[in-house]
Amino acid sequence: MTRFEQRAGSFPELDIAHGLRPKIVAAQADIEANREIPTHLVDELIELGMFRTLLPSAYAGSQLPLPKFIRVVEAIAEADGSTGWCVGQGSVFANAADLLSEQCVQEIWGQHPGSVVATGAPTGCTAAATDGGYVLSGKWGFASGCSHATWIAAMGPLLDAQGELTSPREVIMCVIPKQDIAFTDGWNVRGMRGTGSYSYTLDAVTVPAYRTLRASELLSTHPGTATGLPASLLFASAFGSVGLGIARRALDGFVEVAKRKTPAMTRSKLAQDELVQAGIALAEATWGSTRAFLLDVADECAFEHSSKGEVGYDLKARLRLAATYAMRRSAEVVDDVYEMSGTDSIFDDNPIQRCFQDIHALTQQIQGRKTHYRTIGRVLLGLEPDASML
Repeated sequence: MTRFEQRAGSFPELDIAHGLRPKIVAAQADIEANREIPTHLVDELIELGMFRTLLPSAYAGSQLPLPKFIRVVEAIAEADGSTGWCVGQGSVFANAADLLSEQCVQEIWGQHPGSVVATGAPTGCTAAATDGGYVLSGKWGFASGCSHATWIAAMGPLLDAQGELTSPREVIMCVIPKQDIAFTDGWNVRGMRGTGSYSYTLDAVTVPAYRTLRASELLSTHPGTATGLPASLLFASAFGSVGLGIARRALDGFVEVAKRKTPAMTRSKLAQDELVQAGIALAEATWGSTRAFLLDVADECAFEHSSKGEVGYDLKARLRLAATYAMRRSAEVVDDVYEMSGTDSIFDDNPIQRCFQDIHALTQQIQGRKTHYRTIGRVLLGLEPDASML
């Protein structure tokens, strides 16, 4: 446990996350080589409840409030960004358990408490209504964690009776047993390699209605039991936490480099360079202030949820801002550390290289887009925003 966590206090799920970190670090070479989390590590993550942090307690979940969830994901991401990403992704869908039909919930978590649900980004998909359900066809990508998932939640735009897309567009999410799906590769990346974000295709697969829900409810409107927040903001919070964990790993790794390295054509350790001294101080301040902002807003969200039963619109907007800021400022911290490390940071066996690759894969994701600043700016100025991401 770091000095920051000692000061802030701990709780069982965070203690578990810290306890797993040495094993996650030890598995990093395998995670990178095989582009997924190894089975033995997944089994332990599942057994210790790391994918059930947002699952309602009624279904044997931890039902953690937002600040605790953020700290758990951050701790795991500090050991490995891909593992933190997968734990965050898998946990967020569990937040929707009380939105699903009871029959579906029992199939997923009732019979198998260690179940993990992965999703995937739709690319040219459709969902056509049929008797008692929907027929799903198309292709999906970026199914992070699909290699260790037991269920896949696939979204598809709904077709009307004439076979045309509904207007306004309505998107259906269908939950399908993983064994019914064939996956393809295509995960040819440098950053977040270990997420195993493979693709899959479905050809006229019928899904019963009890295993479906409206995607807009999941992503935008459903206040989960644990946090009072919809999935879109929880994904953002999780990825902001991953960014902070990656940046923390880079900062600590740089201190080790600076203490041992004597740069070429110099006689002093890197740590004696005054520019480096100022640089690491500023990077540390950036990381600390960014983390404090996210946790402060998360605390406000948790307080409103517990005291009022819901999280207000303005506070949701602030959470979107804090999460986006955490992702993007964490990338700046890693960039600074990467540059100060010199050639040491370009080698695969240096953790800073992995941090650099991972953080820049993270900021390319929809949750990390700079356009969120514009959305929140409109809220702050009293203008009508695009509310789909709030």
